[in-house]
Amino acid sequence: MNKLTEKSDKLLLLMMAKDSEKAFEELYIRYKNKIYSFCNFLLKTPELSRDITQDIFAMIWENRKTINSHQSFSSFLYTTARNRALNELRSASFREKIDLETADQQELLVEENMETSRISQELHILLDKAIDSLSEQRRQIFLMSRKKGLTYKEIGKCMGISPHTVQAHITISMNSIRNFVLEKANFILLIGSVVLSFFN
Repeated sequence: MNKLTEKSDKLLLLMMAKDSEKAFEELYIRYKNKIYSFCNFLLKTPELSRDITQDIFAMIWENRKTINSHQSFSSFLYTTARNRALNELRSASFREKIDLETADQQELLVEENMETSRISQELHILLDKAIDSLSEQRRQIFLMSRKKGLTYKEIGKCMGISPHTVQAHITISMNSIRNFVLEKANFILLIGSVVLSFFN
């Protein structure tokens, strides 16, 4: 198994800051489809969305030594993508391609979603911090299960432990993450749906 897939975004950013192309490639693979889908949802133009996605990751590589590894990388990506999409919606060239009414409606949609996106980003930052607060072994097991989709048996084989032990680590990790988020979040009523969807 590629060991980079088990590393957190923070560790990959630190490696990338030291010119690791492999770390950059892992971050690119991890997020490129998500950022493209997000841009295309806002712009409804696949080709432009692909270009923006490529530009964002090119910018990340160019600025690899100055990107803050302590911030949520996923939130940074989505914020950058949202701002780029909003700039495109306001540009004259984009408005020439589609009718002005459609452009205005899409721009309004982006602006109306900014506050919701900000709250969602804050919650995802908390989730990232909660995962990072786990012990190294539990964090690796949790990420292999929830982000890589490996079975308990597959994880156990990779980690040299039994599937039952893997299950125990997952249960403890889920409880720790829930408690971490519930203790620190300011919007308690919003947490339930976000956390539950994260674990489904």
